[in-house]
Amino acid sequence: MSKQQPAQKNLPPLERGRDLSRIVAFTDGVFAIAITLLVLQIDVPQGAESASALASDLLDQSPDFTAFAISFLVIGHFWISNHRFMRTVREFDRGLMFLLLLYLGLMVLIPFSSQLMGEYSDRFDFTVIIYTLNMVGIVLGALLMVNHVLARGLAEPQYEWDLELTRKSQVFSGAVFLLSIPFAFLLGPWTPLLWMVLRWDPYQRRRDSAYGKPGPGSLSEGDGGQAVDDAAPRK
Repeated sequence: MSKQQPAQKNLPPLERGRDLSRIVAFTDGVFAIAITLLVLQIDVPQGAESASALASDLLDQSPDFTAFAISFLVIGHFWISNHRFMRTVREFDRGLMFLLLLYLGLMVLIPFSSQLMGEYSDRFDFTVIIYTLNMVGIVLGALLMVNHVLARGLAEPQYEWDLELTRKSQVFSGAVFLLSIPFAFLLGPWTPLLWMVLRWDPYQRRRDSAYGKPGPGSLSEGDGGQAVDDAAPRK
């Protein structure tokens, strides 16, 4: 005698829920690996017989050090942004998980594109363009996640206004990355310095102002370590 199977309509979806802890832990792990891999592109000089020779070898790797510093800041910025994004998500579904995998897949490409730029940007300008397109892809992945969360009703209702501003901020960031591409032929490996204009993102500033804080990831005085993401926006 076979057991009666429950009606399909009564089965809860196994790939939708509110326990985001495993997703957040996995995401943080991928970010940690990506940021750790950056240092592997810098080689320890071998066989130096004098301090001047060692200094010369280190100077030869200055493009790698520059690429490391830029990429460390870039990945750190994306990690902070993703952390803030996950705080606005109430529940997940299969679509969000797939988009998150796409986003993280582009994220772990940064050590590769960073090393490519560090090794060859002084000779081949297109390596800087590859690195920049990597940034564009990551921003696009983040934008798709925000659109999906809003469209499928996965957001915390009180933070939908935040996600709307996040979406506009991502469009602004993507435009900055794309507009910097032509400058790669003039500035070479220094092109990422143009991305400092992102510090004046008007949509990010509006979000920060709503939370009453000077910048992303800041903590309010006396909050006992609680992120001010929990604060209600000012009207």
